[in-house]
Amino acid sequence: MKTDRIASIVFIVTGLIFWTQTGELQYNCSIFPRLLIIFMVFLSAVMLIQTFLTAPPKTVPFLPKNLRYITTSTAVAFIWIYLLNILGFIVSSVLCLTALTFFLDLQRPTFMRTLSTIAVYTLMVGAFWLIFHNFLLVPLPTGYLI
Repeated sequence: MKTDRIASIVFIVTGLIFWTQTGELQYNCSIFPRLLIIFMVFLSAVMLIQTFLTAPPKTVPFLPKNLRYITTSTAVAFIWIYLLNILGFIVSSVLCLTALTFFLDLQRPTFMRTLSTIAVYTLMVGAFWLIFHNFLLVPLPTGYLI
């Protein structure tokens, strides 16, 4: 409960600091950042008010097995960032998303599930790449293998 209050205050102050930084931008360039700042400050204010209106929840004890999932996911995210420039956006994203799925999935992987996972991630990442590369004109890392 106390951490929620602190976090909401930190986000409100951060939003106010970011708002002052958008003053130097042109009008068209400042619309989207200011919209996100307003949304962040509004949700943080709602969370701050909510901490005063609700009873504190029972704390959940820290489980060491969750630490394994957290560290593995963080390591895969860092590996993904490292591989972006080497393998490219599409290949590194498909590899790292597939690895995350296998690490976090509770069911045992089978050959068909592995193929379907890779196919779904390939289509999904390919769609993101097409949207960002062709429509939004955002350059994504190409690497050696696209």
